[in-house]
Amino acid sequence: MPLITVEKTLHYEASLERLWPLISDSSLLSELAGQSPYLAVDELQPDGSVMRRVEGQFGPPVAAIWLEDLGEWVEQRYVRQLRTFSKGAFRHVDFTAHMTPLDSGFDLHLRFEMATTGPIGWIGAQTGMMRRSVLKVIATMENMLSTELASTASGDGDDDGDQPQAMAFDPPPLVSDVVMRLDAALTLIASQTGSAGLAKRLGEYLSQTPESWLGRIRPLVLARQWGADQDAVVVLCLAAHHAGLLRLRWEVLCPRCRNASDVPDNLADLPHAVHCSTCNVDFEQGFSANVELTFQPEAWLRPLPAGAYCMMGAPSVPHIKVQRHVPAGTTLEVDPPLRPGGYRLRTTQAGAQTDVDWDGAAGFPTVVAKADQILPGAPGQSGSIKLDNQTDRNLTFVIEQLAWRQDALTGDRAIAMPAFQQYCPEQILRPGDDVAIANVVLLFSDLKGSTSMYEALGDGAAYNLVRDHFDYLTDLIERHGGVLVKTIGDAVMAAFSTAGAGVRTALAMQSGIADFNQGRVDGGIVLKIGLHQGPCIAVTTNQRLDYFGSTVNVAARLQGESLGNDIVLSQDVMAVPGVRDHLADLPAGALGEEAAMLRGVEKPVRLWRIKYPDGL
Repeated sequence: MPLITVEKTLHYEASLERLWPLISDSSLLSELAGQSPYLAVDELQPDGSVMRRVEGQFGPPVAAIWLEDLGEWVEQRYVRQLRTFSKGAFRHVDFTAHMTPLDSGFDLHLRFEMATTGPIGWIGAQTGMMRRSVLKVIATMENMLSTELASTASGDGDDDGDQPQAMAFDPPPLVSDVVMRLDAALTLIASQTGSAGLAKRLGEYLSQTPESWLGRIRPLVLARQWGADQDAVVVLCLAAHHAGLLRLRWEVLCPRCRNASDVPDNLADLPHAVHCSTCNVDFEQGFSANVELTFQPEAWLRPLPAGAYCMMGAPSVPHIKVQRHVPAGTTLEVDPPLRPGGYRLRTTQAGAQTDVDWDGAAGFPTVVAKADQILPGAPGQSGSIKLDNQTDRNLTFVIEQLAWRQDALTGDRAIAMPAFQQYCPEQILRPGDDVAIANVVLLFSDLKGSTSMYEALGDGAAYNLVRDHFDYLTDLIERHGGVLVKTIGDAVMAAFSTAGAGVRTALAMQSGIADFNQGRVDGGIVLKIGLHQGPCIAVTTNQRLDYFGSTVNVAARLQGESLGNDIVLSQDVMAVPGVRDHLADLPAGALGEEAAMLRGVEKPVRLWRIKYPDGL
């Protein structure tokens, strides 16, 4: 069984944080090195761990079967991927990368170990074919890193540790029909969104980016990489879906590993319960907690292969900072450069987990695994973390950052945007189905004295006034990132993803009402507005998404407390950080706190009233 070992140490006068996403991206490396993608099946092992079984081609053009684990990594320090074969030219292939920070730059030590078997393996070892294939992979990584450094030096890249944008990659040529179709779609998107620059950038990204990065396009990540407004990039992607450029996908994420366990294309196909084969756990779909909206190019533009170039997950789960194997009864030390914040401590095996809030004042707590517990132990030395396996089985420890949601376009945020209603009218829930929304901001408005208005003006003139007022309110709702849910008689119900957006909209409505009324022969209107936030459920009614629950009822009751020319806010809205900043310019005495009994609510409710100069 010939054993082939290839090692090389590289030095870079560069930021390790900047190059880590490339060094750890084994899928991208495999694609650029010309390897073939493959499909894998998760297999539960007797010890509770999960291995991935693969049938495909690896190395020489012969059929191979192998098992690979979920990979190991320590952010900016270490990567390992082991494959163990039962068929093919190898017994095993073991890749490791060690990163050593220095006073100036860092060293990157690469090591490949291949144990060959059989006639083809023997020939490959004796002729140097295997060694040459490894050297090709190393050369690909060197080219990849040097290209990124050249981009950063020229100012074309960024330096925030996100997915790099420059790449030693030759994009596939697009035939003339595809180019014409792409140009037409981008022209349409630019006209709809009013952002020709972003549309052009999206076209370049879709046509020039490696396949490894196109299978899961996350709008909020793109926004950060491009230095663009988050909502603008979300709208861009939704418009691109409507124009036929992007395929929309609802990823149902496992609450443990945050990998997608189910990926339907339509809201109507969202499952109620899901199984994660990687973690061997069953979980319920939570629309606000673990459903993320992502995209990928339509097949006519960039057909993506089935499977992946490598199943190791470090780049796809950047919130996981440490994933290391620790044998039974042993302790391992790791040294990731963690920032203060919230972290989850667990193993890849199904079982216990615990959350810690680390302020960075002392060392990170030791991660202790007992028979049925994961516990934070004593703080370690600064810059070092102990992984203490006190069980009788091998475990894979995981330290993950809890702030993963900052990059996720969650389901509840997506459906509360006007662009979602505009560009995704086909996205509705099954009749009778509902999804739980953890938090939504609801605005209700109504007209004061509408009955007397109809009597005074007559039905025709009054209806025209009401219709104009709907247009006025809808424009402000959408301009501030909200969505018009429905109109109920003369009333309006709108939804927002943030309290700040809802409050700004309400202020704009009342501040602009004088201009709306000016010069009208019908006398104009007086608005009553209420605003509340909280959990609710979303359903489909009349082919549109609608909201129901106690939060909806309270928001409507708060509007009922409005006297006209005022805004009534719930305490839940006022308590949101940043809301009071939007009220800082109100005149003295305009904001006051009250208590009221709301119909259907047993106890008095605290509310805040904003009175306008013409208010009562």
